[in-house]
Amino acid sequence: MTGLSSRKILSCTCLRISALLICLSVSISSAIQAAEIQTPRSLDDRLTIELFASEPDIVTVTGLTVDQQDRVYVVESHTHFRPENYKGPKTDRIRLLQDTTGDGRADRIQTFYEGSTETMNVAAHPDGWIYVATRSTIFRLRDKDNDGKADLRQNLVQLETTATYPHNGFSGFAFDFFNNIYFSMGENEGVDAELVGDFGNIYFTLGQNYGDDATLIGKGNVRIPALRGEGGIFCCRTNGSQLERIATGFWNPFHLCFDTNGRMFVGDNDPGNRPPCRLLTIVEGGDYGYRRRTLEPFIAVNAETPGTLPMTSSTGESPTGLIIYESDQLPADYRGDLLVASWGEHRIDRYHLTPDCASFKTTTQPVIAGKEHFRPAGIAVGPDGSLYVGDWADRSYPLHGKGRVWKIRAVNRRQTSSNVSLTSKDWQKRDAAARKLLAQGDTGITKLKAALKNSDPRVRAVALNALVSAKKMTPDLVTLVLKDKQSGLREQAVTSLPAKLVDFQEVAAHDDSPAVQAAALRRITDKSALPLLFERLKSTDLFMQQAARQGLRNTFTDAELQQTFSNSEPSVRLAVILLLKESTSPPALPLLKQALKDENPQVRFVAVEWIGRDQLKAFRETLISDLARNATTPELLKAYLASIAQLDGVMKDWTRGTTGDWWVAKSNAQQQAARLLDLPETSLEVLRQILLFLPAKHPALNENKLTELLKSTDPGLQTEAVRTLRELKTKSVREKLLQLALNANADPNLRAEAVINLDSSRLENIAPLIQLAQDKNATVNREALRTLTGASLKESQQSRLKQMATAKVEKAALIERVLTQQVTQKKPSKDQLSEWMHALAGPADPLAGQRLFFHPQGPGCFRCHQIDGRGQQVGPGLLRTNGRIALNREQLVEAIINPSKDIDPGFLPLTIVTIDGKTASGIYHKHNNKERSIYDSNGKIISFKISDIEEMIPSKTSIMPNGLIDRMTLQEFRDLIAYLLPEPKQKKSPTDANR
Repeated sequence: MTGLSSRKILSCTCLRISALLICLSVSISSAIQAAEIQTPRSLDDRLTIELFASEPDIVTVTGLTVDQQDRVYVVESHTHFRPENYKGPKTDRIRLLQDTTGDGRADRIQTFYEGSTETMNVAAHPDGWIYVATRSTIFRLRDKDNDGKADLRQNLVQLETTATYPHNGFSGFAFDFFNNIYFSMGENEGVDAELVGDFGNIYFTLGQNYGDDATLIGKGNVRIPALRGEGGIFCCRTNGSQLERIATGFWNPFHLCFDTNGRMFVGDNDPGNRPPCRLLTIVEGGDYGYRRRTLEPFIAVNAETPGTLPMTSSTGESPTGLIIYESDQLPADYRGDLLVASWGEHRIDRYHLTPDCASFKTTTQPVIAGKEHFRPAGIAVGPDGSLYVGDWADRSYPLHGKGRVWKIRAVNRRQTSSNVSLTSKDWQKRDAAARKLLAQGDTGITKLKAALKNSDPRVRAVALNALVSAKKMTPDLVTLVLKDKQSGLREQAVTSLPAKLVDFQEVAAHDDSPAVQAAALRRITDKSALPLLFERLKSTDLFMQQAARQGLRNTFTDAELQQTFSNSEPSVRLAVILLLKESTSPPALPLLKQALKDENPQVRFVAVEWIGRDQLKAFRETLISDLARNATTPELLKAYLASIAQLDGVMKDWTRGTTGDWWVAKSNAQQQAARLLDLPETSLEVLRQILLFLPAKHPALNENKLTELLKSTDPGLQTEAVRTLRELKTKSVREKLLQLALNANADPNLRAEAVINLDSSRLENIAPLIQLAQDKNATVNREALRTLTGASLKESQQSRLKQMATAKVEKAALIERVLTQQVTQKKPSKDQLSEWMHALAGPADPLAGQRLFFHPQGPGCFRCHQIDGRGQQVGPGLLRTNGRIALNREQLVEAIINPSKDIDPGFLPLTIVTIDGKTASGIYHKHNNKERSIYDSNGKIISFKISDIEEMIPSKTSIMPNGLIDRMTLQEFRDLIAYLLPEPKQKKSPTDANR
C-alpha cells in the first residue's frame, strides 16, 4: 500500500484550508449580497418566495431547469453584449446548484459545463441528458460519472445564418412522452436561415433572427429554410434526427410547454412595434402571423391577415419562461394553470385556461411582482413541486455581474410524496411510473390498460401515452378513449393514435368538442371527407378553419388544389390560395390572375401579398390598374400599395430597426392613393378607403376635393368626407358643416356627423347646438345634445334646455347630462350581468353607436381602441371577423360594465411610484436603459426616468374607466353594442323621431 508523504499531506491540508477560506469568503459575500437584495413580493398570501442563490455564485441568468435529483442547472451568460474590459469567463457556463442541507439555499455550486456562446436555454430530460440551446446550435450534455460535470457533448441541430444577435435564434425546449423534443427559433434579424438536421423528439423554438435568412440543419443533412425573419416551432428526435417544422409566424418564442393532454403553449416575446407579447396555443401547421422582413400590412399579431391564428392571450412584456403547473407543492387550484415569467414587467402571472371553440381563453392574475431589478429569466418546477425562477437581476442588456435564482413554495409547506406512481400529483412521477410499467412487459401493459378507466383524467392521459408508444392500443381501447367524458383526453387520442385505428372523418363530424373535431380534421387524408372539410372551412372559428385547411393539404396535391380554385365557395378558394402560397411550387400565374378578380376581398389580399413577397414583377401594372376598383377595404388598400412598393424595390431600404409603416414614406404609396381621387374609374368604396389612408391634412384632401366628395350619392363616402373635413378646422369648413347640420332635407346621419364638428367649448357653437337640439329629427337632436356635454351654458340657455325635456326618456337623460354632468337613469349594478342584458334589449342604431365610439364628448373609446381603420392602438384592437369583433354580446357588455374583472395581461396597468412620492397609472408602452413609459387612460404617453422610479406595482384596476356606464344613457349603450356587434343582414339604422 502506498502512503502520502508528509509534504503531500501538508499540501493537501493547505488546499483544504484554502478551499474552506474561499467557501467562507463566498458564504460571507453571499450573505452580504442577500441582505442587500430586495425580495419580490408574493401577491398570493399562500405563497412565499425566497432567495436560492445569487451573485457572485451565479450571474446573468438566461434560463434554468431542474432534474429529478433537485439539481438546478442555470445558464450563466458571459457573451451576451459583453462590455469592454469585462472580467468574467470567455465563454458561457452552465452552473449546477443544489441545496444539500435542506435550508433552502444552494450550497453545492459548481460549473457543469462551459464553452458555448450566446447560450439561451437549458432543459433536463428524464433520460439524464441535459439539452442546451444557443442562438445557433442545439446540443446535449451527459454527466457519465455523476460528478456534476458534463463528460460528453453531442451536437444535434445547427443554424446556418449570417445573423449574430444574441437572443433571436434557438431557445426553449419541451419534451413529450414519445421522446420528441420541441424547440423554437426567433426571427433571426430578418435574415434567411436553414436548419440542418433517434430515440426521442425535442420540440424547440426559433426566433425571428433579426429578419435574416437561415437554414436549420439536422442529422442526415435534413435542411429546413427559415426565410424572411420568421420564427418557428420545430421538432426532432432526442438525437437530432427527423427534424421538422411544426408551426410558423413568431417573433421570439422564448419558451414552450405541454399540458397533460399534449397541447402545446408558447410565449412569444417582443412582437416588434406591434405589442403586446403573446401567449399562443400551438397546432400543427399553424401560422401565427409574424414575419420580420416584410411590410406592416402583411404582419399579423392577432389574426389580422387571412390564414393566421389568433393569440390565446396577451402577456406581460418579454415573457421568458412558461410552464403548466402539474405538481402538488402549490395550492391545489394552481394545477393545470400556466405560469408565465415576464422580464419586462418584473412579475410572474398565472393563467387559467378554459376551452373556447377549438382553442382556449384565459383569465389571469399576477402572482409575484418585483421592483425594477427583478428580471425573471426562466421558470422550472422541482421534484417537490416548488418553482425555481432565474433572475437576470438588472435592467441592463449588457453583462453586469449580477444574477439570482429564486424559489417559490407554499407558505404552509406541503409534504410531497416521493413515490413514483401513476396516481402521483406530479406529472414527472406519473410519466416515470408509466415508463417503469412499460419495462415490465405484459404485466405492466395490463396495469396501463386498467388505468384507462381510472377516475382521474391525468392518470388516463399518461396511460394512453404509454400504450400508444408501446403500440398496444386495441380497437376496444380506442373506442373507450374516444368516448371518454373528458374532451382533452379525446383530443389527445385523436392526435396521437395510429391512423389505422381511428375514423377521423367520423370523429370530426360527430364529436361534441370543437377542439377534438379540429384535431381529427388535421389528420384526414381521404377525399371522401371533402364535403366535411369544405363545410368546416366556413367556420367562424379560425382554429377550425386551419384544421380543415390542414386536412385539405393532406388530401390534395398542388395540381388538384389549383383545379379546386374554381369552387363556388369563397371559403374554399381562400383555403386553396393560402395553401398554394405556402407551397414550394412556383405560383400558377393564371390562378393569381383569377384570384386578383375574386369577389372575396380575403382571396384578393392573399394574391396581392403573394405577388409582393415573391417579387412577381409581371403583375405590377395589374396591381396599379386594379387599385381603383379592387382595394375595397382598409386592409386591401394598404396591401396593394405595399405590394407595389415591394415590386418597386422598397425592401432595399429595409433595415433591422425599421418597424411600422416606414415603407409609406420611402415609397410612392401616398401619391398612388391620392392619384385615385381624380380617376373616374375609382369606385366609391375605394374612395372611402383613401380618405382613411391619407393623413387628414394631405394636400390632395383639400377643402374643395372634400366638398366635391361630400356631394356623392354614397352615404359611406359622404360620411368619411365629413369626418375628414372636421380635421381641417377652418372657418369655411365650419360654415359648410353648420349648413349641412341645419339642412333638414339632408340625410340625418350625415347631419349628425356634421353636428360633431360644433365644438361646444367654443362660444360661437352653443347657439346652433341648442337650435339643433330642438330639431324634429331624433338622430340630429340627440347628437346635438351629446355634443353639448361639458359646455358652459348661460342660465337662459339652461332654462331653454329644461323646457325641451319631454316624456321621451332618452332625450330627457341627454339633457340631464348636459345640465348636471351626470345621468341618473336607473341601471343595474356592475355585477348584475343578466339584469344588464335585459336592460339593454331593444332597438339600437349602429350608426349612432359608431358616432358615440369616436365622439370627443363620448366615452372616449377611440382614444385607446382601433376599429375600422380609425382610433388609437393603446388597448386591445377591435378586429372584425365577418363584421363582428371577437366577443359575444355578454362578454362585450361585461367588459364595459366591469372592465377590471378580467384584465388582458398584456394591458395590465402599472402604478409607477417615484422617489419623490408621485404616482401615475397606465399601460406599459416601452422601456430602454434610461426611461420607462406608459399610456394613461386618455391614450397619452407619460415617461419617467428609471432613476426616478421607486416602485412599479401591477394594478388590479383597468385603466378603462369604471364609470363608463355612468357617462352613457342606456340607449347610447345599446347603440354602441350594435356598432361593435351588428346583427346579420341588419337593415339601415332607424332615423325617424319615434324610435
